[in-house]
Amino acid sequence: MTLLIADSGSTKTEWILIDRTHQKTLFSTKGLNPYFTPKEQIASEVGGLVAQLGEEKVDKVLFYGAGCSSPAMAKLVKDAISSQLKNSEVIINTDLLAAAKACFDDRQGVACILGTGSNSCVYDGEKIIDQIPSLGFTLGDEGSGGYFGKKLVRDYYYNIMPEELHKSLENKFDMSLETTLDYMYRKPRGNAYIASFAYILAEFSEHPYIQDVVEKGFNEFVIKQLHYFNKHNIKNIGFVGSVAAYNQDILQRVLEEKGYELDVIVQKPIDRLVDAHLAKLAKQSLL
Repeated sequence: MTLLIADSGSTKTEWILIDRTHQKTLFSTKGLNPYFTPKEQIASEVGGLVAQLGEEKVDKVLFYGAGCSSPAMAKLVKDAISSQLKNSEVIINTDLLAAAKACFDDRQGVACILGTGSNSCVYDGEKIIDQIPSLGFTLGDEGSGGYFGKKLVRDYYYNIMPEELHKSLENKFDMSLETTLDYMYRKPRGNAYIASFAYILAEFSEHPYIQDVVEKGFNEFVIKQLHYFNKHNIKNIGFVGSVAAYNQDILQRVLEEKGYELDVIVQKPIDRLVDAHLAKLAKQSLL
């Protein structure tokens, strides 16, 4: 069996092909969140991937994606992928399930995503049994790249950002208000554009302003999202995503102050997903 496994966020999708010899090949496309990416564009991105695969036949596609919790959105993604991989079985799961499997495998825990967006769930070692309502870039995504990006952009235009950070943004972006609003409200994938401003969290990680911004953002994530699961009385918390990975010390401190335990941080869940599926297939003698 030849497997194509995808982990898709709002910014980037990583694909790993596992062929019959256990060889793994990595591909990358844009993020395929159906709330921000039209069906035709999803199909186009997958079509480009198919061109890279050449003559390789894909038996099954396991797609874990942001924005796929809704049956309608999951069907949209499935139809777009199937239009390019016509002879492949296509299975759509949420990126939250990918996060849970990557963090805990067959253990219980609260799994969280802190990347371009944020999300969280309770995982029983096999399936998601409870999850926070996903309100997305405009209403939710506490503690995410998009959340911090919005804070940084606001502080820039309101002139309450320290001068050295102010200059850093001007060196990296066209900071004319017209350009920013155009990306935000008229161009596609405005969430990913605003989230890209969060690069400054790593570049100025020791700056008191940044540490204060990050700590407040993580506190809001805990209060709005983790407290939602208090009825389950589960305190071990796992994270996937670059925002969690790059700000681990502050995240751990905030969790401990709120009575939680940082169990694990996985920056790239796809590697653990691939290993888990390989083990399962080997057990079933399918590879």
